[in-house]
Amino acid sequence: MIRTELFKLRTHRTPWVLFAILVASLAVAPIYYAIKNPDDPSDVIATFVVVFGAMTPLLGAVFGGWVVGHEFRQGTLRRVLGNDARRGRLLTTKAAVGLGAIIAGMAVAAGVGVLASVFSVASFGESIVWDDTFRNVISAGFYGLVTAAIAFGFSVLLRSDTYAMLGALGLIIIIGPLLTLIPKVGKYTPSAVANDVALWIAAPKEQLSVGIAQASLTAAAYIIALAAAATATFNRRDI
Repeated sequence: MIRTELFKLRTHRTPWVLFAILVASLAVAPIYYAIKNPDDPSDVIATFVVVFGAMTPLLGAVFGGWVVGHEFRQGTLRRVLGNDARRGRLLTTKAAVGLGAIIAGMAVAAGVGVLASVFSVASFGESIVWDDTFRNVISAGFYGLVTAAIAFGFSVLLRSDTYAMLGALGLIIIIGPLLTLIPKVGKYTPSAVANDVALWIAAPKEQLSVGIAQASLTAAAYIIALAAAATATFNRRDI
């Protein structure tokens, strides 16, 4: 089953297109700065961090919704379950392979972005001051993983990759931030607690609205609840 999922990742265009978009996005600014030197060399790495942080949640939502959602759309899940009827195992395998793929994709893309930034700065005779760059990249990657996990769960519940992507992005980017305006409630929304954990990763000394332990446990509880609901629905629903 793992080989089947890996084969799907290799042969379908969607994962490769998403990976190419991320790599291209991270390479644009270094190329631009190599042609038109910035006033401050730190602008190169700052732009890299900003672009990585902006793109990973968006692409994570698309990839997370695609892993299972596109099989509902194409009607291939019925054939897969005909070969192996253990639905729980199928869902776990898809989640595990998808998790490994998105982590590997973000790591490789970030590496390309770092190298492009290094060569860009070197082209005008400067050097990069890294400071907290890698911590910020890990923080952005975590936020992308959370968005992908939410999209994955929604795709199983809604049986649609499109609705899963829109739902995950809406929850993280639109609904979540709006709910933070509600006193004593908004700070416990999925986007708020994920943002707290991401801020702690980026800068552990940052003053957070809730403690890191509480934020981590709350974020984990949301993911576990979504996974349980998705698994229960997938096991009982007719494909």
